[in-house]
Amino acid sequence: MRTALRTSVVTVALAGATLVPAAGAAFAAPATTPRPASAPAPDNSRYEGEPVYIGEGLVAVLRNKAEGPEAWIREVGPQWKPGDTYMVHVVTKLDRTLPHDRAKGLDLELTKAAGARPVLVVTAADGSATSHPLPAGETGTDCRVGPVGQEMGAGMKAELYLSELGPKVLLFEAGDGGRGFARLDRTHPSLPESAGIIARIVHPSSAEPVFEWKTQGGNDTVGRVAFPAFPKGCRPSYAFTEDKPVTKRTTPSSASTPAPVKPQTAGQTAVVPKGPVAAGAELPVATAADTAGTAADTVGTAAGRVDTATMTAGAALVAAFGALGASVVLRRRRATRG
Repeated sequence: MRTALRTSVVTVALAGATLVPAAGAAFAAPATTPRPASAPAPDNSRYEGEPVYIGEGLVAVLRNKAEGPEAWIREVGPQWKPGDTYMVHVVTKLDRTLPHDRAKGLDLELTKAAGARPVLVVTAADGSATSHPLPAGETGTDCRVGPVGQEMGAGMKAELYLSELGPKVLLFEAGDGGRGFARLDRTHPSLPESAGIIARIVHPSSAEPVFEWKTQGGNDTVGRVAFPAFPKGCRPSYAFTEDKPVTKRTTPSSASTPAPVKPQTAGQTAVVPKGPVAAGAELPVATAADTAGTAADTVGTAAGRVDTATMTAGAALVAAFGALGASVVLRRRRATRG
């Protein structure tokens, strides 16, 4: 009988040990398995067009859409045939800004680029030429204007240009055959401070850019001249930006006295005024005690959940031990009667 009793106790203990982790796991948050993000397919619509083989392992991808006529010269290899992929290495691109170039011994020229029906002419090394019409498009306007000469003084001059890419300035030493020494454009609109002179394009991305300069020689006057206007119908390759005045930065004087800082009340949380607070409304300020109370409530709620799980497991153990005790008493009575 003692052996049976010990076996029953061990069985109940093992059941209770198994029950407690199971009760805690019932309240655990379900595990989620992250899904791998699939990479979006590349959008090649900007570069798609009509591919034609032009020799020397090159194809010309002909386009004529909102960007204007374009011929993207790509290297595909001598085994390329229509239907094969052509989204490979770009050798050069011809358009209204750069209508002529050379690649692998071929002379490439985009003719009639300002018209509605431009043509790519490919001339081989032996002088033979082939023509490849581009898709029909809208009649464009050549944006190129210049050069417009401008004397700067101090033995220097400038040439102003305008194109689809924006304003451009070439700086030269004055005189016949003057040596060019700098170029300004939308990407680099100003000379560095180390140059010793001022030469810059003001508002280079606007519809009305201005060339501004100041040279050495005792003349403090700053020269300014506007670029030629964009031709009517011209379509630059960028969107115009509005002229914005330059905001001067001021450096506070070392002798200035800083404003006194109002001490912060202990236990308060600093906030940046927004909404009704910025308009003057008074809102209650959360104190550290309130914050601590809220945190305690949160912890207490979590603890209550854990206690519930523990109590459930304990009740199961008590019930199991009660059943065991009743079984032992019953066996003793039967043994006494027998």
